[in-house]
Amino acid sequence: MAFGEQWSRRGFLRAGAGLGMVVATPALLVGCDGKKAPAVLKVGDQRGGLQALLSAYPDDKPGLSYQVEWAQFPNAAPVIEALNAQAVDVGAVGDAPFGFGLVGKAQIKAVAAYRSSGQGTAILVKGDGPVRALADLAGRTVATSKGSIGHFLVLRALAEAGLTADKVTVAFLAPNDAKAALVAGSVDAWATWDPYTALAELHDGLRVLVNAEGRMPGLSYLLSTPAALSARRDLVRDFVGRVNRARAFTQTQPEAYATVFAQQTGLPPDAAALTVRRISGRPVPLDDGIIADQQSVVDQFAKAGLGGDGLDVHPAFERTL
Repeated sequence: MAFGEQWSRRGFLRAGAGLGMVVATPALLVGCDGKKAPAVLKVGDQRGGLQALLSAYPDDKPGLSYQVEWAQFPNAAPVIEALNAQAVDVGAVGDAPFGFGLVGKAQIKAVAAYRSSGQGTAILVKGDGPVRALADLAGRTVATSKGSIGHFLVLRALAEAGLTADKVTVAFLAPNDAKAALVAGSVDAWATWDPYTALAELHDGLRVLVNAEGRMPGLSYLLSTPAALSARRDLVRDFVGRVNRARAFTQTQPEAYATVFAQQTGLPPDAAALTVRRISGRPVPLDDGIIADQQSVVDQFAKAGLGGDGLDVHPAFERTL
């Protein structure tokens, strides 16, 4: 999808329910003098991870001079679409969706980056199934979301196994549909990420074939848009600072984050705890090394024939927030 060409704000809002968007106005709220409505920052999140992170952090919430409105999504693609449609001002996504969004001409900019181990991004198979090694995927079907970190892991894993992309059929399915297809035997593997990986391992009898550790940059981002940075730059800057402080806090007290994550999302406590241990990425500067890692993601998509040939990612990094 060419995001910049095919998505408008009105079109996105019409499609919101189908994309799994849920809007809430809790957690990080306001300081309001009663005379003037506070400014609003709209944030796109995935399965409540970012919202829970900030809820778990004992920040100075009563002192906020603006209101945060949350939009929850099942995966990153609709977060990118919401940003491009200017339906949200900030969104949390991984490196592959960021890269795929840039390939699709989405008007997005990275304002903060985080690096994690990649253990929670994995290709899953049935525990008692015939797929025991990457080479066993030849001639089989892998389900994942197009342009996701799962999709990117499939490309990297196939290359590692010496398999060309045409040796495997990739079925593009939303996470819950992909899991159902694997359990039913309609596909042979599923490439996904936490908390879906944690749930699958702990509660669905699925097995990790390979994970992304050492195979992918392990980057995630807070993205914004040129429009939001022009109109609400101070709010975006403040929000990034709060997220960074919350990540530092929950690195030392992950159980606080896991408890709130389970409460807010309905995840089983063990799956929430495993997810938090694996996704609590540390903030990293938007330096040349990060940009080079992101360029490698776009180049991998281009090599697979998914577009982006010659695309330079440098302009998509807001390094002076």
